[in-house]
Amino acid sequence: MKILVIGSHGMLGRDLVNRLSNLSDQKNPGNEVIAADREHVDITHGEDASKFIAQIKPDVIVNCAAFSNVDACETQISNAFAVNATGAKNVALAGKQAGAKVIHISTDYVFDGMKNAPYLETDKPHPLSVYGKSKLEGEIAVQETNGNCAIIRTAWLFGPYRKNFVTTMLELGRKNRSVSVVTDQYGSPTYTADLSCAIQTVISRDLQGIYHVTNIGRCSRYEWAQKIFELTGNQVSVLPLKTADYQRAARVPRNSSLNCTKYTTTTGQKMRPWHEALEEYISKSLR
Repeated sequence: MKILVIGSHGMLGRDLVNRLSNLSDQKNPGNEVIAADREHVDITHGEDASKFIAQIKPDVIVNCAAFSNVDACETQISNAFAVNATGAKNVALAGKQAGAKVIHISTDYVFDGMKNAPYLETDKPHPLSVYGKSKLEGEIAVQETNGNCAIIRTAWLFGPYRKNFVTTMLELGRKNRSVSVVTDQYGSPTYTADLSCAIQTVISRDLQGIYHVTNIGRCSRYEWAQKIFELTGNQVSVLPLKTADYQRAARVPRNSSLNCTKYTTTTGQKMRPWHEALEEYISKSLR
């Protein structure tokens, strides 16, 4: 099997390439993993995407590419839709032409956060931000363009290959004795290493449709920050802050936690709790 990972320089993409490459060496010597990023293919241009994918002839394409700076999307609207919507469609179409299955990575921000429980795959999306709207348009385009596809919605990613909430908190903690963090935004922190394992399962099981995949558990940003400083032993005070008092360009969902029962039931595999994944990440990557 030949697997193409687009967006291979991103936080998830790099972890996924490492995961799939290691598996290829140890268990599936016949598998080939190709890593591609912006210098290899411009997915916002359909002809470029089509030619590149036709040359590689992959069996599976995992599209991790995204314009994921949520606040920047509010002012760079055309760029956000070019990558997250048009780019997703171009990859799906090129994949269909090449006979490849497409696995598209999406987000919890397709929901508005008004539900008082974790979101199911069957819940109707209603994004609040340009980022969420562009990602939802990408989801729809992939499903309409290539019937051989899987959509994986995930949330609150952290991992070793790019700045994230954990590294931001630790950087602020080194400069200040206290940090202010919102108490009324809830979600599920997700370790890219664990998500990469789940993506590998989706590939090996040839799953179709939409799946929610995050680490288990739900917390506020405030609780997440507290756990980060607890695990690192940093003596930093975490001060409560309401979203209404925190100015940012984009509107974000109050509750973006995802119900992952479908993935667990279908695969028989259960993601570990987020705090266990966070502890491993800190011990391996940040100490």
